[in-house]
Amino acid sequence: MGLASKIRVVETEVLKQVHEATVEIFETVGIEFQLQDAVDILEQGGARAEGHRVFIPRKMLEAAIKTAPASFKLWGRDDKKSIIMGEGQTRVHVEPSNGPVFAQDIKGGKRKGTMEDLINFYKLAHTSDVCDVSGAIPVEPSDIDSEGRHLRIFYEMIKHTDKPIRNNVGTYKEVKEMFDMFEIAVGEQGYLKTHPSIYVSINPLSPLAYDSKPLETIITFAKYGQPVTILSCALAGISAPVSPLGAAALQNAEMLAGLVLMQQINPGTPYIYSPSSAMPNMQNGQYVTGSPESNLINIINLQLALELYNLPTRSMAGLTDAKTIDAQAGYETMQNLFMCIAGGSHVINECLGVMDSIMTNSFEKFILDEEMISRMIRIMDGVGTSEKDLALDVIKSIGPQGSFLMHPSTLAACRGSWRPTVSSWDSYDKWEKAGAPDVVETANKAYLKRIAAAPDILLSDQAEEKLQAFMAAAV
Repeated sequence: MGLASKIRVVETEVLKQVHEATVEIFETVGIEFQLQDAVDILEQGGARAEGHRVFIPRKMLEAAIKTAPASFKLWGRDDKKSIIMGEGQTRVHVEPSNGPVFAQDIKGGKRKGTMEDLINFYKLAHTSDVCDVSGAIPVEPSDIDSEGRHLRIFYEMIKHTDKPIRNNVGTYKEVKEMFDMFEIAVGEQGYLKTHPSIYVSINPLSPLAYDSKPLETIITFAKYGQPVTILSCALAGISAPVSPLGAAALQNAEMLAGLVLMQQINPGTPYIYSPSSAMPNMQNGQYVTGSPESNLINIINLQLALELYNLPTRSMAGLTDAKTIDAQAGYETMQNLFMCIAGGSHVINECLGVMDSIMTNSFEKFILDEEMISRMIRIMDGVGTSEKDLALDVIKSIGPQGSFLMHPSTLAACRGSWRPTVSSWDSYDKWEKAGAPDVVETANKAYLKRIAAAPDILLSDQAEEKLQAFMAAAV
């Protein structure tokens, strides 16, 4: 079965122009690194610094692109759940949403997120057939103290999944503590130095800057050989040029600046290129996620990564500005899923439950998004093109006005055809007799059933005891 064609927005010559513009930005405008350790590392590699502004030469940039791997294995604690990221992977990988403040379902409505909500999203991610990665912070828990917050959240992550993990930024100390906790869970000190298992998403400070805490995160992850994904979310016309091509050039410079730093620290460290810029509402400057113009910008960058740089890619793909699960939530989400997946993203994020411009995470929409993603996975699988798939012998055997329903080829294939997980394909009468359920009601029942059946802990008794002792000593 062959992959469906990918979307292209510009031709190769335009991609080369964007790359050359990026080189010029590096050499003449520079990137602001607001951490002296990062400036020192880049200067040692051949960059020129004026205070915290660093000017990166072409040679240094292009060497970093060459040392970054085209693909890598991302390990789960259960190796059966490990995945290949980048060149050679067989389908798009999916991670949970990150950053919403509110949780929402049809019973409790919209509310500030709690630790219980966070744990339930982790359980959904772990039990999901389309979600390959767990972790992140699907909803901010408002009911825990700031002291030791990173320890408590990371503990719940590793307690509720043995899939690969997407983590969040921290200081040198915080990241080291989370790595120590992960190695306790695995039961092997030094494990992370040889097993990329946790990746982190870093946001540049657009335009063309990096804050100190994300830089501490990049440096620590690179020293351990753990993957880093640089997610630029510049706003065209506000923190990037208003033209899609100009926004793509600026976004490219921001993302590749992080790559250069990583490769100076530890050449060969896995890196994921993550264009996620947006075209805001130009009437008021507000961030919106449902504009089709946003992903025209991002597909240019996906083309750069895939066609010129040969790097693994990632993008925010299931976004909507809808405030409730309605038609807008459906068409904006599917628009963004289609553009990002067909545009070549190796991994997608902000695509399971997220709504209201990433302010809210909905339990029911999580279930609905799983089905939409599975639809896109099937579309991207394409169709078989062999002589057997052409089925000329079957057509000859049935002939005019015959039926293919009971032909052996139909019977052999029918159980493997795609089916929805939430949508109703029943007749109207059957649907009505079942109580005429709305798809959101069906999703509500599905998510509650999943959470009830999910395992309560995925740690050994020994690891659990050591983790509790570690956290108590660290706070």
